[in-house]
Amino acid sequence: MKEFKLGKNALIFSILTLFTALTWIAVEVYFTFKKTTIPKVTQEQMAPLDPKIKKEVIEALKENLWFSEEELNSISISEATESAQQR
Repeated sequence: MKEFKLGKNALIFSILTLFTALTWIAVEVYFTFKKTTIPKVTQEQMAPLDPKIKKEVIEALKENLWFSEEELNSISISEATESAQQR
């Protein structure tokens, strides 16, 4: 009796094709779930803030708080009052 080899080869080919397709689908599903839809900029903005206040920042703010005498003299009080009343 002659064996029909095409059936055996077709069966092996179909099993390998099925295995390849299932592997491909599994990899695509894995990468789809792993991939984030939030842009990197938004992720950086959503990062938790450090609750500790640094002394260097406070000192820098204190330095900017004081005005020199030239800066104080350059401000006209009447102009500032008029612009405030116009609002």
